[in-house]
Amino acid sequence: MLAALFDFDGVIVDSTPIHLAGWEKAYWELFQRKLDEATLASLVGRSTAAIGTILGQQSGFPTAKAELIKRKVAFVLSSLEKIPLIEGAREFLAELQRRQLPFGIVSNAPRSFIAAAIERHKLAIPFYLGLEDYHRPKPDAEPYMKGAIKLGFPFERHASIFVFEDSTHGIAAALAAHMTAIGICSQHPPELLLQAGAKQCFDDLEAALQLMD
Repeated sequence: MLAALFDFDGVIVDSTPIHLAGWEKAYWELFQRKLDEATLASLVGRSTAAIGTILGQQSGFPTAKAELIKRKVAFVLSSLEKIPLIEGAREFLAELQRRQLPFGIVSNAPRSFIAAAIERHKLAIPFYLGLEDYHRPKPDAEPYMKGAIKLGFPFERHASIFVFEDSTHGIAAALAAHMTAIGICSQHPPELLLQAGAKQCFDDLEAALQLMD
């Protein structure tokens, strides 16, 4: 590993439950209908824009996408104090800094949420990319290709960039960018992430510190 890129939700912050609660609340407020567990599970790892489209179509009102997203984002930003760091996240980032290895965040989440959560936890992050930075979010390769540019790594060195992801969509994006995918099993079992193409899987970043040995 010569550099690292991190997804944000489920890798740096344990925010997936709050995100799902936000979608549930927004959907109920607009349509007075509950989202079932299977639907909620299918949303994990998808971009905010993609989820807005899915839920708008499911409701029968596709034009409600923007309002769903607006309400969901407002809920999450009002719930920052309930979003903890993933175990070992602060220590892992500090070790990368100590070794002077370049790193950054590449997420499908809106930049406003990433910025607010970084500030809330006082994290030293060299750069972050969010949903507004891409034409095609994960599972497309574009987010991680742009992350490599921010790191200053040419395409032939992409394999030396370790990407930490908690979803199959994110792993697909990392592999499409010819990077080395590492699974963080905060949402899914290791078998699923390994099947998707992760080289190794860990419960959290505390466990993943062994990669530094």
